[in-house]
Amino acid sequence: MRARRPLAALAPAAALIAALIAALVAALVAGCGEPAAPAPAGTAGGPSGTAAASPAVVPITVTVRGGRVTPEPGRITVDRGARVRITVTSDAPDEFHLHGYDRALDLRPGSPAVLELTCDVPGVFEAELHHSGARVFELQVG
Repeated sequence: MRARRPLAALAPAAALIAALIAALVAALVAGCGEPAAPAPAGTAGGPSGTAAASPAVVPITVTVRGGRVTPEPGRITVDRGARVRITVTSDAPDEFHLHGYDRALDLRPGSPAVLELTCDVPGVFEAELHHSGARVFELQVG
């Protein structure tokens, strides 16, 4: 006859399973973009480029003047794990926000604001200015 384990002995396994489920749900919620498509290799020249993951940092530079974003908003594609440096210069105070990664920059007129991050969550994420509502670009992480 097989011996039964008391319920208290199962508590550590149940806690581990609950923690794994919570981590999975958090990861799914954090990727609040559309599913990522495979990213072609290349280099990013601006907000409508493609960049391959490499040890180098992928630069993304945008300027906002009179409410217009330059270069025009587009989709930037990078491989998962790529390191990205976003530089935003605006002629008016605002707040830059990268959805999904929940990262923000306070923008002061004429002063470049820089955000550097590792793109480790796959999906498509909108970057926008909160006060003006202007779309800056979409970041696709594959």
